[in-house]
Amino acid sequence: MKPLVTSILLLCLTGLGHAAKPPASAVAEGTGGSALPAQIRVLVAMGPSSYFFRDGRVHGVEYAWLLEFEKFVNQGRGKSRTSLQFIPLEPTELIPALFDGKGDMAAGLLPVSEGARHLVAFTEPFIQDRWCVMRNRSGKALPDMDQLAEAGVKLTTAGYARRLLLDLNEARRREGKAEVAHDSPGGGVTQEKLLADANKDPSRYLLSSQFLGALWGGVFSKTTTDFCLEKPVPVAWAVHKEKTAVLAALNRFIAAKKNSFVRQGVDLTRRYLHPDGVGKASRVLDPLDKLAFFAPVMQFAAKANGLDWLLLAAIGQRESGLTEVVRKRGPTGVMQVDPVTARSMGVKNPHDTTQNVTAAARYLSYLREQFASPEITAEDQLYFMLAAYNAGEGRLKSLRAKAAAQGLDPNRWTGNVEKVARETAGKRMVDYVLAVSRYYHAYQSAGQKSGLGGERASATGARVRGQTASRATE
Repeated sequence: MKPLVTSILLLCLTGLGHAAKPPASAVAEGTGGSALPAQIRVLVAMGPSSYFFRDGRVHGVEYAWLLEFEKFVNQGRGKSRTSLQFIPLEPTELIPALFDGKGDMAAGLLPVSEGARHLVAFTEPFIQDRWCVMRNRSGKALPDMDQLAEAGVKLTTAGYARRLLLDLNEARRREGKAEVAHDSPGGGVTQEKLLADANKDPSRYLLSSQFLGALWGGVFSKTTTDFCLEKPVPVAWAVHKEKTAVLAALNRFIAAKKNSFVRQGVDLTRRYLHPDGVGKASRVLDPLDKLAFFAPVMQFAAKANGLDWLLLAAIGQRESGLTEVVRKRGPTGVMQVDPVTARSMGVKNPHDTTQNVTAAARYLSYLREQFASPEITAEDQLYFMLAAYNAGEGRLKSLRAKAAAQGLDPNRWTGNVEKVARETAGKRMVDYVLAVSRYYHAYQSAGQKSGLGGERASATGARVRGQTASRATE
């Protein structure tokens, strides 16, 4: 990490001493977080920094930070654990969707605003961001707003920056000062894309987040900062006002980690940043990505078996990292299909990619029929399909019988068969179901925004187009 970039990040993380002491409600719950639900629905902003795809895998600072939170909140809880359900949305949809109860919390480098406080609760801030005038190093230096206004330079703004500049110009009008000219690109243009433009265009000036400028400093090395607005902007997570246990746990995490998780997430994310500043749903099928390579054969096999090809993609990502791992014995290929299972599905050579994916699709279609019952919801049907794919249908049948014997619901996964699986079979099966469903849900949400894959079948057989087929882990 370059020394200057490191210094800027440290500046963003200073001034947070007031967050070091958690609220009383957070302390009262203790590290175990026993009041937390089995799942926390996280509305997360799709974007080049917070949550994006590379080689079919999810990356991003918010994703990395919240995985650390998940680890933290499950410390000392034994087999009664909480998992995070990521629901990717456009950044502008986060607060309205959270207010409407479509999630328990929202994450997306959210600036804390008094207007939003009327709708949602905020955690203690974990970043004190600054908004700065940035430009290409070849452009003319303009050290303050007065000189910027006098020069007649248009300041490019997007999102929160536009709101800040409107407030700034209102204050300048009251003081009798010239307003700063600005232009705002069309909807969907991100701060990262504007940084990419400034990196190439010496005439471009923009108002940008100092945190994002530092995060992308190694990619957009031709950009520099002239000056920053005086008032820092706190960045936090938003929580539905009724989810007090979630709010308390998040504040406890922020206080305990003292922002080390922020630096860790930045380091993990930097290596995967797209050089053009793009990383939203449209890039889930980048031509150079592994997912794009396997998409045609997965789409063909899925259509032949009435499945959603994105489910095959999610399983392939978990099984092999979308890599053709060929083994002489045992599970093989991108879908890690056992040769015995492949033969039972009428496939002779599971080492061949097309036949490997075909065997997996046929087996999933078979499993779907095994768990087709009016008493099993579509979500639980998908859970059972994944669990059986991982451990075998016989193993799952045994776990469901044990759940019934313990007075639990054998037709429900979360908190029922899942609980028995964790206690008797270990965490491997449970973690597998969680991992695949996370990938699947991420792919579905990305497809909803980008029209990915056109017409598809859901995991349970219904035809869908351009919409989420099944929220399997909600």
